[in-house]
Amino acid sequence: MNNGQQRQRHGVHKHLAEGVGGVLVGAAVVLLLRGLFRKPDPRAPAAAPTSDPPSSAPATR
Repeated sequence: MNNGQQRQRHGVHKHLAEGVGGVLVGAAVVLLLRGLFRKPDPRAPAAAPTSDPPSSAPATR
C-alpha cells in the first residue's frame, strides 16, 4: 500500500550523487572566498575613465 511517502534511495548511486554535489558546492565556496579576499592585481590595467563631467565644470540645471 502506497501511503504517499517516497522511497529512500540507498546504495552506490546515492553516495556518488551526494559526493559529486559536495565537490561542486565545495569548489563554488572556494572560488567565492578567493574572489572576496583576493588583493587587486598590480599588473591590471587602470580603470577606464567615466563619462561624468569633471568636478571643476559648472553644473548645468
